[in-house]
Amino acid sequence: MNYTRAIFLISDDVRAVLATYECGDNAARTMFKTLDTEIKTDDYVVVPTNTRHEMTVVKVVAVDVEPDLEAGADLQWVIGVVNRVNFQQITNQENDAINKIKVAELKRKKRELRATMMEGFDDEIKALPIYTAENGGTEKKE
Repeated sequence: MNYTRAIFLISDDVRAVLATYECGDNAARTMFKTLDTEIKTDDYVVVPTNTRHEMTVVKVVAVDVEPDLEAGADLQWVIGVVNRVNFQQITNQENDAINKIKVAELKRKKRELRATMMEGFDDEIKALPIYTAENGGTEKKE
């Protein structure tokens, strides 16, 4: 018996979850154990590794999986769930701000170009038919 799996004999509250380190349907799945009853499919969780800071993030692809108590691979514990709500909120706010900045920048550039390139030609430009054209300058034929 693999003793890292013995906890499943001791406590019925331990859950096994499958998670992937990589994206894609064919990504290898690794089993982890947890006492967290809230973990669900598509959550991101932190798990132990032998790289970086001895932790990494994986995506949960299945929950409440039946573990093979006789399997040879050690089962690691889930360290915790990644709460992405705050991250998503701040990145959405930043994207909104960036879009507003882009609109303001375009308006500023148009103002500057009009002021420098068309200076002194206001009357001539206003006399052009396209200046007041509707529907992209096309007229409906009847």
